[in-house]
Amino acid sequence: MRATERWFVSRGLPHFVYQFRSSRDVWVAVVPIVLLLFVIEIAVLAPNEEYPVLGSIAAVVGGVLVLVAIWMVTNKLRGRPWIARPDRIGPVEVLLFVLGPALIPVAFGGQWRSAVVTAGINFVVLSLAYLERRYAVVSLARWTLSHLANRIRSVSGVILRALPLLLIVVVLVFYTVESWQLAYELRWPVLLLGALLFVSLGLVFAVIRAPEQIGEIEADFDPSSIRDLVEATPCAPLAARRGSFSSPPLSKSERRNVRMVVVVSEGTLVAIVGVAMFLFFVVLGMITVPPHLQATWIGQPPNVLFTFDLFGEEMGMTTELIKVAGFVASFSALQFTVSLLSDRGYEDEFLQGLRADLRQAFAVRAVYLKTVLTNSSA
Repeated sequence: MRATERWFVSRGLPHFVYQFRSSRDVWVAVVPIVLLLFVIEIAVLAPNEEYPVLGSIAAVVGGVLVLVAIWMVTNKLRGRPWIARPDRIGPVEVLLFVLGPALIPVAFGGQWRSAVVTAGINFVVLSLAYLERRYAVVSLARWTLSHLANRIRSVSGVILRALPLLLIVVVLVFYTVESWQLAYELRWPVLLLGALLFVSLGLVFAVIRAPEQIGEIEADFDPSSIRDLVEATPCAPLAARRGSFSSPPLSKSERRNVRMVVVVSEGTLVAIVGVAMFLFFVVLGMITVPPHLQATWIGQPPNVLFTFDLFGEEMGMTTELIKVAGFVASFSALQFTVSLLSDRGYEDEFLQGLRADLRQAFAVRAVYLKTVLTNSSA
């Protein structure tokens, strides 16, 4: 059972674990990180240059003692031993972590700006830790990357059929004077914001399509194939001991978790296409758009990073080339996403490997849940 639960987490599906709870399975897991950051912030923020050395040491010790006191009082109010690791974390503890260290610079010197910055950093760190534990983002990324080679091979035919039309459009954009003038005029933050907009639109489209894709996988799932699907998984011995199986409907949290897996898997493949397109346009620009031609299009000398000789022609890498390649590549990623997920034939072939993985996960979940519920009733 534990091996099966670890199998779920390693594939970015922690919500498939029976009675998965944020207060117990997410927040408690990040307690060591929270405590370490809390102590570091106390050691950094409590000392004040106006205090003597002993005063700064006393401030740090006092801050740590306040942390220990909060911990002990919280345990006592919940009927637990004074010094015990929390078994669940509620809104009060989360609020204390965000605001507690932020009050230290206020108490020791009235540094309100430092307090606001500290609270903001704590909020960001806690949010990232929460998302990682709630959806096993690191495990999901590791599992996605480990299967990346097989995924690329499975969709290579789709990519080869979809790229010609895509290249016609983006190459025309790449060789327009306006694109180079835009790259020259826009600053990096604005250009990155535009590229992020294209990426975000593709992500939104993938999120919108995900529920329908998940529903199709559920509809095609055959309970009679469960034993074959779980044969190479940790729950294979459980399937051998049980009778027939059925796949219970996904809960809301499980459905959100599966949607996350679908979007991340699709996004990873699309990101690879975007990076490949970026490298393609960088190389294409270096060998076909020399710096003097860029200067003619832009009206100003470009920012040349390095040059090289190509058949007697001075070619090179410029900042403007990187900007244009990045902007066009982000647009290519958006167009590629829309083309794949709007064409039924492309989508079926593109998601073939992912659907097989999810069918296996649904089969493991069916065996796991039946075992858990049978043991509970017994």
